[in-house]
Amino acid sequence: MPSDEILVVTGEASGDLHAAPVVEELTERVPGLTFFGTGGRLMMAAGVELLADVDQLAVIGFSDIPRVLPRVLHLRRSILKRIRERRIPLAILVDYPGFNLNLARALKRLPDPPKILYYIAPQVWAWGPRRIETIRRLVDMMAVVLPFEADLFRAAGVPVTFVGHPLIDELNVLPQVSPTILSGRLDRIVQPAKGGSNGGGLALLPGSRRKEVTRHLPVMLRAAELLRARLRELTVAVGCAPNLDERLYRSLVGDIRWVTLWKDSRALLASATAAAICSGTATLEAALLGVPQVVVYRTSRLNYHLIKRFIRLSRIALVNLVAGEELVVELLQRDLKAERLAEELEPLLTSNRAAEDMKTGYEKVRTLLGEGGAARKVAGIAMELLAEK
Repeated sequence: MPSDEILVVTGEASGDLHAAPVVEELTERVPGLTFFGTGGRLMMAAGVELLADVDQLAVIGFSDIPRVLPRVLHLRRSILKRIRERRIPLAILVDYPGFNLNLARALKRLPDPPKILYYIAPQVWAWGPRRIETIRRLVDMMAVVLPFEADLFRAAGVPVTFVGHPLIDELNVLPQVSPTILSGRLDRIVQPAKGGSNGGGLALLPGSRRKEVTRHLPVMLRAAELLRARLRELTVAVGCAPNLDERLYRSLVGDIRWVTLWKDSRALLASATAAAICSGTATLEAALLGVPQVVVYRTSRLNYHLIKRFIRLSRIALVNLVAGEELVVELLQRDLKAERLAEELEPLLTSNRAAEDMKTGYEKVRTLLGEGGAARKVAGIAMELLAEK
């Protein structure tokens, strides 16, 4: 008989955030189920036995792979050993394609393989069609969160369900009162106002990985300094990723007295007038919250040249990809300069017309991302797959 355990694997903080509600839904429906795998504090709080923490697994680019490879190989062996011994009926793989697709391949070679539900698809639309064929052979059901992905997978013969984006639900439960935030100084706590008479509050979201923060935050701070020379009452705040030590941000902010550090990036974004955002899911968060934005991204020269050999997109920001047009400016690699970033942000802080035009485009994105209930729908798919074992 198959066991009552389910494997759940994700390798990044965003996956932890999106997978935990699925575990909670399944636990409520079938109280006897238990879960093991990889995740973060939210998965642990949901009752998942963690074999590895996402902080140990996150990879930002090709050049970082050697650093995590020994840990990843050990993790893979541990998962496969447990699957064989306990006849696990279902594996829920969440994003993290470099590891999860290899794991799916190994799982399918087992004598009694588990059903495989893949939640939050690999970006096959960016990396080309070869991964789609791999997915078609390995995955029993894709649960996708971007609307155009469903058509792409369906056309390739992959079983797929569009469940809507989990952000729809996650942003509906944002706290109504902004949390206390840590200032850029070590000796005081402040609660800044939303904005000033010359423009309003600027949010800086430099990313959720250490190298993203070290590459993006200095240029963001310099851009903010240029803006404050013209908009003297502009308030500036930095969103801190929960998986990173606050000392990283403090070291980069230094003794700048006009910058505050927020522990809750979403609450910060919800209170901002405009934002500079590292490319990623946060660009969709800004769109759903109606916050005008400029998207930035810079990686190492090696990673950039390697990626350019494979990636097939003219845009990288998710908000632009969902909209099917360039709603927001993207400043990438050499284009990411403080002067240019300040130039693009200023009208979003000072011009009602520029901000409203962008917010109008956001309405299209909001409609395309679905009506909510992603975790509930994924749990329903999981139950159907379990019934087939």
